[in-house]
Amino acid sequence: MNGPPVVQQIPPPPPPFCTGFYYTVVPGDSLFLIANRFGVPLPVLIAANPQIINPNLIFPGQVICIPGAQIPTIECCMLLFRTANVPVLPEAEAAGVARVFQAPNRNGNVMVATIGLPPPSVLGGNIYVAWIRRQGAQPIPFQLLQTGPVVIEPGVWVGAITFGPGEQFAPFQDIVVTAELGFPVTTPNLNRIALIGTFTQCRPQ
Repeated sequence: MNGPPVVQQIPPPPPPFCTGFYYTVVPGDSLFLIANRFGVPLPVLIAANPQIINPNLIFPGQVICIPGAQIPTIECCMLLFRTANVPVLPEAEAAGVARVFQAPNRNGNVMVATIGLPPPSVLGGNIYVAWIRRQGAQPIPFQLLQTGPVVIEPGVWVGAITFGPGEQFAPFQDIVVTAELGFPVTTPNLNRIALIGTFTQCRPQ
């Protein structure tokens, strides 16, 4: 006999207005820990999120408001390293760099440039996509386009994504470049990772 149907808990949406910034809950979070992390009194955090009925019950992936706090200013560059999926071309070793910018009340952006990548068909795809991977949240994809004559500049692919003021995306886990069949796409193909770099390697400019 089948038991009663399992009802999946859907976290309530965040408040439409936030005096600070929005934060995505990750596994292991509690309102107490989040309040301590961002220096916000717990009662203030609870008051800023009236959609949370039980302050002791929040869910990974749930978006909440961190009131009165500013998103961190981040401006740095990080290297992207070739994985074993990518053969070494005689013209150039596959590599890349990502430039990350985020600041309160300003547009943020991430730009990725690569060199030495083979055609994505070598990895079983049609295009290259860069992914900003965040722990406990959906990855953010953006497409890379090939530039310049292939004979002169082998494997040059570039792409960028912008974020609105107050939209926090960093710090994040890492950036990977994958070969995908098309765009848009929502989940990276982990069998086709060409380049990878971790945010901990992001160096201030």
